[in-house]
Amino acid sequence: MADILVVDDEENLSFSIQLALQRAGHECRVCDTGAAAIEQCARQIPDVMLLDLHLPDTNGLDLLQHLHQRGWDFPVIIITAHGTVDRAVKAMQQGAADFIQKPLSMEEVTLAVDRCLENRRIRNQLDAYRHAQQRESGRVRIIGQCPAMQEAIRLAERIAAVPLESGGPLSTTLLLGETGTGKEVIARYIHHHSPHPDRPFVHLNCTAIPENLFESELFGHERGTFTDAKTAKKGLLETAQEGTLFLDEIGDMPVGVQAKLLVAIESGRFRRLGGTTERVARVRVMAATNSDLDRKVQQGEFRPDLYYRLKMFCIELPPLRERGDDLFLLAEHFLSEFARKFRKPVPEIPEPTRAAMRAYRWPGNVRELANVLQRTVLVFDTPRIEPAHLGITPQTDTTPAQPRDMIPLDFAGGNCTLAAVEKQLIAAALRAADNNTSEAARLLGLTRGALRHRMEKHGLQR
Repeated sequence: MADILVVDDEENLSFSIQLALQRAGHECRVCDTGAAAIEQCARQIPDVMLLDLHLPDTNGLDLLQHLHQRGWDFPVIIITAHGTVDRAVKAMQQGAADFIQKPLSMEEVTLAVDRCLENRRIRNQLDAYRHAQQRESGRVRIIGQCPAMQEAIRLAERIAAVPLESGGPLSTTLLLGETGTGKEVIARYIHHHSPHPDRPFVHLNCTAIPENLFESELFGHERGTFTDAKTAKKGLLETAQEGTLFLDEIGDMPVGVQAKLLVAIESGRFRRLGGTTERVARVRVMAATNSDLDRKVQQGEFRPDLYYRLKMFCIELPPLRERGDDLFLLAEHFLSEFARKFRKPVPEIPEPTRAAMRAYRWPGNVRELANVLQRTVLVFDTPRIEPAHLGITPQTDTTPAQPRDMIPLDFAGGNCTLAAVEKQLIAAALRAADNNTSEAARLLGLTRGALRHRMEKHGLQR
């Protein structure tokens, strides 16, 4: 049931409208002058107003403008006589929601009112959704005080300030790091700190899309392009307009699609699959991977031009084991969240448990930490988290390297070439790092990509 205000000086017509709307379940008020309409609105804002263009003390266009100046926001349906449609169109340009012509059909009046009410309901839902997104954006924050994370946050804020442009190259960012280091969190942080945080954030996991459907999923398709294409479909690039397209696991994108993505990024334009119309893309593209794109480029699995284009901005996130006391900042944050979720008191992390957490390597990084703590809070009703509650095996072996890791320098035997020593050194580093290539690279002072290249050269495997 809605409150409808009818403003018309034809008494019989107003009575008929009032009767029809009451039969439809609405409350209806009637007045015959502009002054009376303003008085009624001041007393109670209506859900919809039906307004005749011809009133004794004013005309409908002036009254409509006055309503807007007062800040009263509700749909207005213009009632117009034959021959004054041009004035009704002008009223629509000034913000009227609809117009109907005399002689009026009461069915048409009821339908027009219901249409306005439905449009207003949808608009209110969209406003609520936008406000919810804005509130959610305030909760997108990055926890970390180590220098590497502080640098990542500073760079993310600079990237977020870059404005989107139409018809030109798209803004791109490449996020690197091991699985679970928080690449999606950084992507959402950039999006929610951009000038348009209320626009879509579209997440596409490149490992989850079959290769034969990838182009259609990304760029969309026109009706009849293939057997099951019974209707046209927007792609995710189009869905993310004025927002962010986040391409997770970009290293698994098919090579054929990579070429088309590169064209879209460099030109800011694209075509749907099977289409001829060129569409403008105005979107921020962010890509993430935990794979070695340098190696994929060398092996022909990833286009070098797309790789370098994506690296216009690049953020590399450190693994959790290299973030020092950030481990406990994150742990306390997760414990507070899960304690609130499961309605339990926040447990304490005593020093023995902290020591066990420091000794563990956290191969799953922040994601693994969150999962471990969620399970711990849910399963154990205890004010203190003991090491056994975590279900992790601390790696505390700090014994010196065994003799098998000693590299013999036998110049007399002729087997002490630089290549042979390098191979033995890499093998020793991998053993010391428990076959973790990132840690082995750190021990050797190399990048992970450079280490993998040398491993392939010497035929070494993890």
